[in-house]
Amino acid sequence: LQKPVITLVNPYTSLPAGLMLSPRIATPVFGLGLLEAIPEQNILARQDINDTDGDGISGKANYVWDPVERRTILGRFGWKANTGTLLVQCTAAYVEDMGITNYVFSRETGHDQSNGQDGRDDDPEIQRPVVDQVVLYCQTLAVPGARNINSKSVKEGARLFESLECSKCHTPKQQTGPSPISALAFQTIYPYTDMLLHDMGEDLADGRPDFLASGREWKTRPLWGIGLTGLVNGHTTFLHDGRAKNLTEAILWHGGEAEKAKEKFKQLSETKRKALLDFLNSL
Repeated sequence: LQKPVITLVNPYTSLPAGLMLSPRIATPVFGLGLLEAIPEQNILARQDINDTDGDGISGKANYVWDPVERRTILGRFGWKANTGTLLVQCTAAYVEDMGITNYVFSRETGHDQSNGQDGRDDDPEIQRPVVDQVVLYCQTLAVPGARNINSKSVKEGARLFESLECSKCHTPKQQTGPSPISALAFQTIYPYTDMLLHDMGEDLADGRPDFLASGREWKTRPLWGIGLTGLVNGHTTFLHDGRAKNLTEAILWHGGEAEKAKEKFKQLSETKRKALLDFLNSL
């Protein structure tokens, strides 16, 4: 198992004391509107911050600042659930990833650096109708259908997924609530996520807190569509910084609240490990 080591060479400006680095790979953009439509109370009902049931798993919701509503709301998107809505997720990506200001974030990312601004902090570089179209696209891009679900190996893998207790965090089934987009409202969905933060152990820790998320906590990554990663993206790179080159490596990096599940996976026979991977690849 390998993990990336980040080195900054010849930075254009002096680096502040206590600078924290945490590389990220992009997450899939399908099904996000369905995740946004899961009622907050459904997500909070799965919290077990103090592990009152003693199963070693203590999911926690993140709460984040919303610059549009100007209040703290439930975090849903990003590796640490540090964004609450798709509008903010999209507009933050425009300004932070591409340097394109917009009606939510009108200032350049480097607005407080002498060589990182254009002197016009109030000039959105992309118009609101385009932003709103992009948000709608992210809300309505459909989830790929599952495949090979009648395969004996896939069915066995689904059973193992439950017996290894992977489903305690990668919650298979969710229900959406009301939505201004009728196609998203009151749907039964299978994203395989509880939308909560979990301590994933020191090996996966980035040491960088994000709102209520600690440097060891990550939001459960939805598993739907994960089996098509190689076909669509041309790689099978997983986890927040892309350190895992396949699903097996991703599982072996699990620690903390997922330590027991990982150890159970390691004890499986080769045939059963293949069945579990067949199930994951069917999603």
